[in-house]
Amino acid sequence: MNIQKILIVRTCAVGDFILNLPALIALQQKEPGMRFTFVGNPSTLDLARDFVSVDAVHSIDLQPWARLFYEPLPDLDFDSAVVWMKDGAVADNLRESGIPNVVRGNPFPAFGHAADQLLRILSLPRPPLPDLWKVASNKVFLHTTSGSPQKNWPYFDGLMGRVTGACLLPRNLSLRELAQYLRQCRAFVGNDSGITHLAAYLGCPTVALFGPTDPRMWGPLGRRSRIIWKTRLEDISIDEVLEVIQCNEYLNRS
Repeated sequence: MNIQKILIVRTCAVGDFILNLPALIALQQKEPGMRFTFVGNPSTLDLARDFVSVDAVHSIDLQPWARLFYEPLPDLDFDSAVVWMKDGAVADNLRESGIPNVVRGNPFPAFGHAADQLLRILSLPRPPLPDLWKVASNKVFLHTTSGSPQKNWPYFDGLMGRVTGACLLPRNLSLRELAQYLRQCRAFVGNDSGITHLAAYLGCPTVALFGPTDPRMWGPLGRRSRIIWKTRLEDISIDEVLEVIQCNEYLNRS
């Protein structure tokens, strides 16, 4: 198989897209000359440029791509397409558009980790985790929010006063700009959020605080990622978080 141009259709939040990256990297490694075009949420999908070869990123909400929900598109020039959506309409319309190889899969796993679900769809092994962490500051970034109040650990204010170099994550940055900060910080502590997934995947020493979500399925992947998981987030103490931060720092000085 010699796929040069591949279309990826994925509408998702930041954390879900980070869990797509192993599959995209595995595709690139299988076909080094492959070029990706992404359709979905551009502000999220643009992050792929730091990991694979990207020709273009388009919004699924704009024409002509929005038409894929109800009809084929003429003159699509792709060797293959991957659609990670539960509904099959977009994949069916891409086949009718003349793309010779269209793969669709449900991105939500029935078992195992979500990243492995996407790899199974493509029959690819999980690639090695990237290591893009190049510590250049003493900052420990704290990310105190998430997509749901139920996922927010309540003790960040207390942690701030006990960690040397602790500061809040910069706001109003693109994901790629934010990634530059995360690659250089000493450590990162965050809730179950897309930014925590990003920090972990880059290789930054990351402490991820999980409560209602099962990290065995949705936890961040990373060389220096540690997860503290309790059913009630408020049962995770500041001392427990400090212990894991110190462990991460020790491991990476050796």
